[in-house]
Amino acid sequence: MKRKLATQSKLAIVFTLLAIGLWNCQEDPNGTGMELLPGSDIKTVGQDVEKESISAYTEKDMLLRTDEPNYNLFGTFNDPLFGKTTSHFATHFRLGGYPDFKDITQVDSLVLYFLYKELYGDTLTMQTLKVYELEESIFLDTTDVTGTGDYPYYQDVDLKALANPNPIGELDFYPTFRMDSTETDTLIQELAIRLDDALAQKLANADSLDMINNDVFTEFFKGLYIESQDVDNGGALLSLNTLSAGSNLRLYYTYMTDKDTANRDSVIYRVNKNSARINSFTHDYTNTPFADQLNEHPSEPDSLIYLQTTGGLRTKIDIPTLDNWEDSANIIINKAELIFQVDTVASDFRNYKIPSSVVLSAIDGSKGEGDEGYLYLPHDFTVSPALYGGFYNSEEATYNFNITHHLQKIIDEDEITNDGFYLSTLYQNERARRVVLKGSSSHVGIRLEVTYTKLK
Repeated sequence: MKRKLATQSKLAIVFTLLAIGLWNCQEDPNGTGMELLPGSDIKTVGQDVEKESISAYTEKDMLLRTDEPNYNLFGTFNDPLFGKTTSHFATHFRLGGYPDFKDITQVDSLVLYFLYKELYGDTLTMQTLKVYELEESIFLDTTDVTGTGDYPYYQDVDLKALANPNPIGELDFYPTFRMDSTETDTLIQELAIRLDDALAQKLANADSLDMINNDVFTEFFKGLYIESQDVDNGGALLSLNTLSAGSNLRLYYTYMTDKDTANRDSVIYRVNKNSARINSFTHDYTNTPFADQLNEHPSEPDSLIYLQTTGGLRTKIDIPTLDNWEDSANIIINKAELIFQVDTVASDFRNYKIPSSVVLSAIDGSKGEGDEGYLYLPHDFTVSPALYGGFYNSEEATYNFNITHHLQKIIDEDEITNDGFYLSTLYQNERARRVVLKGSSSHVGIRLEVTYTKLK
C-alpha cells in the first residue's frame, strides 16, 4: 500500500524536534507580541472571541511509523472508552563482542528478559505472550528494502508473517506496578521468558564465521517476534525499556574448569540503538461512543473529541472565520490563542494518564497528496516552541496554542491559506496516552481569543 511518505516522514522529524523543543524551552512571559505602537498611530485596540464557527471532528490518525522507539509498547488493553488496542513487536539481538564460550559441557537454558516501569491499564488481568523466531530479516533504518517505494515499518506491518509459525516461548503474567518507599518513582519490573532449547543450542553451536560482526550475526539469528495474546476485558499496555542493559537474551551454560570443576556462565545478546525495533498497533473501536464519527464524516460536529497515541485518533479543526482577517491590512495581531478544554470526567485522568502536551499542525491543501494535504507547524513554533504552547494546564484543564504569528501571516501573505488544522498527540509510538476534549458543539466549546490593534 502506498504511503503519504513526504508528509509522514517530514512530520516524524518535525514532531521529534517539537518534542525536544517543548522539553527544553521555558515559558517566555514577555513573548506575547503585545508591544504597541505610539498612541498617536493607534486607532483601536480590540478583542474577538470566536466559538460558534469552529468545528471539530474525531478521525483515525494517519499510519504511524513504528520503528526504533525509545520504549516498545506491548500488550492488549480493553479501554473502557477508547476500545481495544493491541501491540506486538519484533527486535534484533546483537553481540556485545565475540562470545567467550568456554568448553561447554551443557547448554542449560535461554531466557529472554524485558524491563518495564510503566503500564497503562490494570494489574488484575492475566496476559499471555508468545515468542517466535524471525525467519525474515528486519532492518534498522528507513531504507526501502521492498523495492516498491514504500517504507516497511508502519503500525500495520505484519510482523507475524516474518516469523516461524511455531512459538518457542510462552508466558502468563500479571502486569505489576509498585512504587518505591518515597512514592515518587515506579520500581523496575521484569518479564522473564524461558525459550526453547533448540534455539539455545543453535546459538551455542554458532560457527565463528556467523559471529565475526553484528551484520553477519543478525543474518544468522534474525531476532524475535513477541506477540500479545487476546484478552476479552481489562488488560494493559506495558512500556518496555528494551534499550536497558537489563533487557536482553541470556544463554546459560555449564563448562568444566582445569580442575574438572563444573561452573556456570552465560552469554548476553543485547538490544541497543543499532537494533531494529518495530511495533505493530491495532485498534478496535467497534463499541465506542464515537465509532459512528469514524465511519463517515458526520454532518454535525460532536460535543466531545478524542485524541490517542499508538496511531489511534486525532481531530480535524476548521476555523473558517480566519479568512475574515485576510483583508485586514491595517491590523496587528497582538495575541491569538486557541484553547481546548479537557473533559476531566470522561478522560478519567486519575486512572489513565493524559498527554502532557499535544501538537497543532496547520494544513496546506495546495501541497501534499490526497485530502490530507501538507501538514506543518504554525509559524509561532519557529518563533518560540514554549510560546507556541500545547502543554497541559492542570489548573485550567486546558491545552492552549498561541497562533499569533500564524494569523498575522494569513493577513500579510497571500501564500498562507486557511485549510484547517489537525490536533494530535506526541510520542505516539512509545507512550500509551489518551484524552477527551470538549468538542465545538459543547457548551464550553473550542475558543479562539484574538487581541488586535487597528492602525490609522
